[in-house]
Order: sequence, then structure tokens, then C-alpha cells
Amino acid sequence: MKNLTVNQKKFLLIFLVLFIVTSSAALIPTDYYFMSPGPPYQWEIEYGDIDNYLFEGNLFQLTVRRDEANALIYAWSLVNESYDLYPREVILPDGVSPKELTEISIQNMRTSENVAIAVALQNLGYEIDTKGDGVSVVGLLDDSPVKDKLKKGDLLNSINNIEIFSATEFIATLRTYSIGETVSIGLLREVDGVKEQMYIETTLIEHVEYKGEPMVGFLATTVNERFDFPFEIDIKTGNVGGPSAGLMMALNVYNNLIPEDITNSMIVAGTGTIEIDGSVGPVGGIKQKIIAAKRAGAELILVPVANFEEARPFETDKTAIVAVDSFDEALSVISQYSSR
Repeated sequence: MKNLTVNQKKFLLIFLVLFIVTSSAALIPTDYYFMSPGPPYQWEIEYGDIDNYLFEGNLFQLTVRRDEANALIYAWSLVNESYDLYPREVILPDGVSPKELTEISIQNMRTSENVAIAVALQNLGYEIDTKGDGVSVVGLLDDSPVKDKLKKGDLLNSINNIEIFSATEFIATLRTYSIGETVSIGLLREVDGVKEQMYIETTLIEHVEYKGEPMVGFLATTVNERFDFPFEIDIKTGNVGGPSAGLMMALNVYNNLIPEDITNSMIVAGTGTIEIDGSVGPVGGIKQKIIAAKRAGAELILVPVANFEEARPFETDKTAIVAVDSFDEALSVISQYSSR
């Protein structure tokens, strides 16, 4: 350092101090998770023995990055409006490890992929059969009203005596009830090596992420869910997890299987879960997803009805944000805007 000036030495010292502080902060854990904008995806899809078509526009699926926040990211989240912090117990249910949460998220994506394909094909006139062996409880939220009633490994099979074979059916049936209503949930539980049919009652609470949506308060996955498709379709989702890609995956598959381009070369982005009946459900991280969509130059952003109020403030003259509650409505909205 003999050839450095006094100012250069001061600058280098400050830089080293900042480097040490930030490096140390990156090693300090917190009790929070962070959520930030993720990259928009234009899915690569492979088809079997069926004609398929390329399209010039975009149907971007919006994503978020969600992970444990160290002290450095925690501090950054306090000054960066595109980042949000969530208490660990909101994201990570009791008895679920971060690794298990990732595995559940990826499994939910696989289920969402199959449901999306089924919805697209049904709208093209195909009849699709789906089966599952029930809904397995994989984790319980700390403040869930069923924390002492359900156990990890319970296999849920009915709501108010309506048979349930998959997590998508469970969610769709749950949405026919309101927050504060009491429902009876049927389940199989292994007791001394024998599976016994049981029933519990619980009052539905408001979803921790989706305002106005009812929930029970647990993480679930479908056991052995099967779909009978007329030909092979493989959406290359990679390591992206969660169910919120359903709507946009269905739209991509649909657009690949018809000669005309529904986007008319327009940049469309969106998010929303999809159920087998084509209904669109709410998602988390809507603010981060809207920010990502605008960065990608989206002219039209589709959001679930339940997320619209949070998304509306981000609308501009260059970016329309429209709420949809079904696959059919999404097609109608895209047609309306792309034909302008």
C-alpha cells in the first residue's frame, strides 16, 4: 500500500469494513422469509403425436423468489419496496422442514401442470379422466384450528360427506363455503397399524395469504394423482414450484394446439391457480409478480379476482391489469385486448 494516497487508503479501508459487515450479515439467520420478483417464464412444451403451432406473442407465467432471509436481506427488504418479509411460521408450517417445503412446492407444480393440461384439452373438446387416492396432510400451521385435530399423514377423503380424491378437489369444494362456516372433514388415520375412518369438525378461517378466501390451515398433497391424456404433453417446469402457474400453463397449451395465435403478437403475463373445472384461484406475492410483469414489458396482466385490489394500483396507461375468475374469461379478455 506504499503507492496509495491517503484518500485511496481511506476508501480501501471503508470498502473492507463494509465488505466484512455485509459478509457477516449474510451469515446471520432471521425468523423471516423474504419474497421478491422472480423471472417471467415462457414455458417450453413438448408434444407427442399431435399437431402443434408456434405463436409470436408471449404468455408469460409470473413467479416470485421466496427463501429464508438472512440479516442482510432482511435489512435490504426494509428499504426495497419490491421485497416483502413474512414471519417464518406463516411460510413454514409446524413439522415441515425447508427441504420438505421445497419438495411440496415442486409436487404442487407437477399437479398444477397436469390440471392445466386437462383444462386446456377439455376446452378443445377432449374428455379427460382424473383420479387420486386422497389428500395427504404434510404440515399444519401454528394457528390452525385443526392443529390438535389433524396429524401429519392423515388422508382426507371428504368434506361434509362430499368425496374428495385430490387436493384440487379439496380446494374447489372448500371455496363453496365461507369463512366462519363449520365443515366436517372425513379422513383415514393409521392407528396401531390399522387405517380407521374418522371425522373432525372445524371452522374455516381466512387464508393467511389470500384475503377473503377460506382455509383449514394445513399443507397437503394428492396421493397418486393420475390423468388420462389422449397424447403426451410435457411442460418443462424445471425446479419452479407452487400451484400459481396453472392458468398461464393452460393458456400456453391451448395456444399451441390451435392454428391462430390468441395473443396476436401481444405480450401477455399472468398468474393464478387453476382447478379442473377451469376456475382461477388466488396466489401469493401478487405485488412482486406485477413488478416482474412490467419489467418484461407486459401490455396485459391477468390476475385472479381475489388479488385484483392489491394489483390495481400498479396499472398504467401502458399496462392493463384485469381480474379473471375462469379459463374461459381469461381467453375472452386476451381476445378483447389483442384485437385492439
